[in-house]
Amino acid sequence: MRAWLTASQLADLKLPGLPGSESATIRRARREGWAARKRTDRGGGSEYCVQSLLKSLPEGARRSLLKAVSETAGDKPADLPAPAKPSRAIELAALAQPLADWQLRCAEARAAILLEVERLACFVGVEGAIEEVVQLAAAGELRPDLQELVSAANARTGKEGKRTLSTRTIKRWRSLHGTGGIDALTPAAPAPTAPPAWGAALLKLYNTPTKRSLAAVMEDLPAALPEGIPCPDYHAARRFLARVSIVDRERGRHGPNGLLKFKGFKRRSTEGLQPLDVVTADGHSFKADVAHPVHGKPFRPEVCALQDVTTRYVFGWSTGLAESSHVVMDSIRHGVSSLGLFALFYTDNGSGFVAKAMTADVTGFLSRLGATPDNSLPGRAQSRGKIERLQSTLWKRAARKLPSYSGRDMDGEARRKVVKLITKDLKACGASRFLIGWQDFLDFCTAEVEAYNNRPHRSLKRIHDEVTGKLRHQSPAEALEEHRLNGWVPDTLTPEAMTDLWRPYEIRTTARGEVRLPWGTYYAQELVPFGGEKVRVGYDIHDGSKAWVRTLEEGRLIAIAIRDANVVPEQPASKVEYARQRRAAGREKLLTKHIEEVRAELGPALIELSAEQEFSPAIEARQREIEAELLHPMPAEPDPVVRQLETRRTRFLRALDIEERLKAGEPVSAEDERWHSVYSTQPEYRATRHIYEDFGADALEA
Repeated sequence: MRAWLTASQLADLKLPGLPGSESATIRRARREGWAARKRTDRGGGSEYCVQSLLKSLPEGARRSLLKAVSETAGDKPADLPAPAKPSRAIELAALAQPLADWQLRCAEARAAILLEVERLACFVGVEGAIEEVVQLAAAGELRPDLQELVSAANARTGKEGKRTLSTRTIKRWRSLHGTGGIDALTPAAPAPTAPPAWGAALLKLYNTPTKRSLAAVMEDLPAALPEGIPCPDYHAARRFLARVSIVDRERGRHGPNGLLKFKGFKRRSTEGLQPLDVVTADGHSFKADVAHPVHGKPFRPEVCALQDVTTRYVFGWSTGLAESSHVVMDSIRHGVSSLGLFALFYTDNGSGFVAKAMTADVTGFLSRLGATPDNSLPGRAQSRGKIERLQSTLWKRAARKLPSYSGRDMDGEARRKVVKLITKDLKACGASRFLIGWQDFLDFCTAEVEAYNNRPHRSLKRIHDEVTGKLRHQSPAEALEEHRLNGWVPDTLTPEAMTDLWRPYEIRTTARGEVRLPWGTYYAQELVPFGGEKVRVGYDIHDGSKAWVRTLEEGRLIAIAIRDANVVPEQPASKVEYARQRRAAGREKLLTKHIEEVRAELGPALIELSAEQEFSPAIEARQREIEAELLHPMPAEPDPVVRQLETRRTRFLRALDIEERLKAGEPVSAEDERWHSVYSTQPEYRATRHIYEDFGADALEA
């Protein structure tokens, strides 16, 4: 708004009662003595004071001039009073109480109207300016932008206010602005609505773990309300629940862990971490049926993946019949051998991760790797979001490629058809075209892990694709390679250390060169000086013939002890053979003496028999027996055989020995072959075979 206008500008306004040309305006200004000053801009001439014109013009022309000059952009008057600086208390209150959008719009609208009052006050004074703004607003003749702000300035509780102004209202706004600035113009937020009397009873019925619907709760609400409190209708109850915070609304319908998904959370950042600083792992039941490696029937294998948190790179995985420390240890072995050693191992509290074989201080698998185990709180899957996400993007995605997929989102009708076809195939030929074989499944998993590592990951930074030039996320393999190029080198193990790493270790006490394990005793002369000391004893789960004995603290190899290395025969073999010959001679002597006694018992012959006379058949048979014993002495009696009590382990090992001899073409007795043909059809054999192939002979129960 300009406080001084030229004759040309006044003529262009076409004000009622004023000339419409520049020359006529100049003549009237000279005649009436308008207040003027020399024009400073190019062109020279004079400028006339708008304030003096307003005093001399008639009412119609004066209002038109005010409206015209208010719509003309110009500089802010130099004498416009500055608002007082708001107090520190008001500033803190504004920060402590976040404002709604409607409150901000209302304060800005009031400030704009006050600014218009201050502009007009330069010409007609504050009172006249307020009155002019009130009249223009009532007539709808304010500038369009100001006219739209009138309803916003009168807003209450977020709703648009009336479209007129009052002198009292504008004066109150000026007073507030002078005291506290624009913050004081902000309307107060409406007081929170008090909860209804029936609200607590409704929430008590609604917040139950059975997750009843609101309609069902409304059926029981009248009986739960105290006397004198009317029952609301369904829509009032629904609006009440909508006003309640989601945490309070879902409390009771979810347990403490389930309620976490409605609360705030923290995102874990990998900034500053190097690859293998933190590694996470988790077991997953594969969501598709696979042919069992033993009996060929469908089952769901357990898979376990090892993921680097920094690059999201999957560098180790394994699979087995169930989640166990064996599968977890194999995935770690695979990861360490393919990439390197890691520092922190973050997992849940599954049995495969917290077993002593994994976490023991000295002999645990992680301790021997130098890794630190760390477990999440039970039921807090959110804290393991990275590995939980991997289950979906790797294993579930892979399972959907197989016809035997059995996830929850699989069509039930199609799933039933596949199950029937698998059952039909198994009955017909013992195998099914819908089941992937075990070795094919291992190859399939290898390919899927490779594809995952080379697929863009949205948690990694964006790069330009070398082929398309488009912006995309890095893949885990690219992120790992970038760290390698920046100088990162993983810590690795030698082949000998890797071999020893796979051996389980236990703590035992040496005694006279011996260490004992549940299945045998091992001896080495080098252990004799360590008598009575605790040592680490490692063993091969597939070969129980020897054990690796190391010092407890340093892990230095003392000796490789051999099973039963100090066992010797009770007596020399030559001495035993001599004793057997003496025993045979003694028996022969006793038999000879017995024959002589039999002959003596016959007595002297009383009747002379002719040569042709025949003895009775019984006498002849007895005679032949005596002669046979005299001519052929009885062989030495064999040593008594002490049969051990048969157990499940010994029966299976006997069957295994027979199978190996048959496979090698060695002779097998008819009795052993007949026994094996019967035993191999028993459930005990199949179950034991299954354990043996997965865990070795040492895992067999006695």
